[in-house]
Amino acid sequence: MDNAAGGFSYVVPGGWKVSDATQLSYGQALLTKIPPEGTPEPPNDTSVLLGRLDLKLFAGAEADNAKAAVRLASDMGEFFMPFPGTRVNQETVPLDANGLSGVASYYEVKFTDTNKPNGQIWAGVVGAPPAPGTPRGQRAPERWFVVWLGSASHPVDKAAAATLANSIRPWTPPAPPAGDPNAAPPPADPNAPPARPGVGVPVPVTNAPPEMQPPA
Repeated sequence: MDNAAGGFSYVVPGGWKVSDATQLSYGQALLTKIPPEGTPEPPNDTSVLLGRLDLKLFAGAEADNAKAAVRLASDMGEFFMPFPGTRVNQETVPLDANGLSGVASYYEVKFTDTNKPNGQIWAGVVGAPPAPGTPRGQRAPERWFVVWLGSASHPVDKAAAATLANSIRPWTPPAPPAGDPNAAPPPADPNAPPARPGVGVPVPVTNAPPEMQPPA
């Protein structure tokens, strides 16, 4: 699946679908679980975010992918699961997206409210940050992230999350086709207003009011 806004492509995991990403606070792609037959809506306690790791995220300032993944998981966990609890079962794993090295960080949150099922988050980062000394206007980071959110009711599939992150490839949309230099120009619009004269070109006045006419 190509994503022009984020400059990358990826392979959608089985059982998931691409959803509307226009309301995302972070990232350029949103995946939701395909609901079971007869269920109109996907579960609301699991989803996947993907996007370019830029400085909109604090993790984008971390040059080391391991630190970036840990920071990303921590920040996203606080954003999506802002409830008191304790982090447990923390893990880090290496990633390799066709030569783009990376790291993923995973943990669960055991909420103080025992009525809430444990929250889960898996955050992976692949690619390389801009080289030191790159001018600010040229710092297009070639790093991307995956954040897979889940719960004890709909657990994170850590193997599928790693496969998804490892499927990421840089992607640039093709340039639009060039126009035919031999094509005839479009016909003139008969209702278009006349062209404005260039700067410094005298324009005769034909409809001046009487009081502005020169003396006879």
